[in-house]
Amino acid sequence: MLNSAGTIQSIEIRYLEAKLDKPFGWSQRWTTSRSIIILKLTTSENYVGWGETYGSYNTCLEMKSLAELVIGHDSDNINKINNKIFDQTFQSHAFAGAASSFVSALDIALYDIRGKFLNEPISTLLGGCLKRNIPVYATGLYYLEGFPIKPHLDEALGYVEKGFTGMKMKIGGLSINDDAKRVNQTREAIGPNIKLMIDANEAYDKRTALEMSELVSDDKITWFEEPCPSRDFHSNLYVTENSKIPISGGESLHTSLEFSRVISENVFDIIQPDICSVGGVSEMRKVGSMANSFGVKINPHFWGTGISFAAVLHCMSVQPIINNSQINTPYENQSVLEFDQTPHPIRDELTDRFILKNSSVEVPQKPGLGIEINEEVLDKYLKGEIINV
Repeated sequence: MLNSAGTIQSIEIRYLEAKLDKPFGWSQRWTTSRSIIILKLTTSENYVGWGETYGSYNTCLEMKSLAELVIGHDSDNINKINNKIFDQTFQSHAFAGAASSFVSALDIALYDIRGKFLNEPISTLLGGCLKRNIPVYATGLYYLEGFPIKPHLDEALGYVEKGFTGMKMKIGGLSINDDAKRVNQTREAIGPNIKLMIDANEAYDKRTALEMSELVSDDKITWFEEPCPSRDFHSNLYVTENSKIPISGGESLHTSLEFSRVISENVFDIIQPDICSVGGVSEMRKVGSMANSFGVKINPHFWGTGISFAAVLHCMSVQPIINNSQINTPYENQSVLEFDQTPHPIRDELTDRFILKNSSVEVPQKPGLGIEINEEVLDKYLKGEIINV
């Protein structure tokens, strides 16, 4: 019987990109495509693990030199591998770039392998599920060309029909008065019982953010996401302290080190780490524990494929409720997870789709991540060469 899943024998890094039929936008820009970086890790005992992160083809090239550092290392010692990358890149804040992206993807892949070797889902490796089904909300309602309101409202009503109990819409791409009108129209369309969140994607200064918060304060907004640039802690803290609506953010922050200040100083009411940026499963767990210690809600961000969605489902399945009560309710004392519904051909084809039931998604129970990868999709959407290490 094997005592280990083996040493890291090879790493393949691919940049995938898929064109969209129609562009959509948010406060910062419009997009005509969706992309993702996929990492495939193979051990000397032929175990395969999958991870993913964000970036460009140039990010993949930067990740190559980091991948070379871990070849030959024991795949079971995830902590040691992560610390090696951190030690090599910490100085001059290099870790916040490609290193953080690489570690995020690598860590997910290593947990996938460890689970497959032990024949257990990642949630079991993390101590065991506290909940088998994770509450989710729909992310969509981006801007369309010409900013038409009818397709926007039809989309919102579609999420209600699918069974979502909450959804998030974009703001910050129009004047605050025009965006506030769209928020009001959305609330009227979906009714008072569906949770509605707004996301500015860092569009405002602190005074404009507060003005926007005031304009929509009667629309029962559950949270106001990224009103100011994520690392402008001073402005975000000011908005958090003065807004009637809870403020959230943190999707672009890296590692528990960056989150330590955000959490301890209450910069946001709700933190939203992304497993593809924060450092994978390992750092997501650290951030989750820190958030609970300070009584800060954690509702993770998600923008990738089934690889990272499965990984964050496992993490949230072991995340304790902040304050238990006889009735543990999503959005109130129970975390909710973003469930991206925007067009993403790679996501839709790379893995089986996750099933929505009662506005929740079941945590995978098969070993590792618990998903199957359609490797034909890797070739279909590959841009540039495969980075082989």
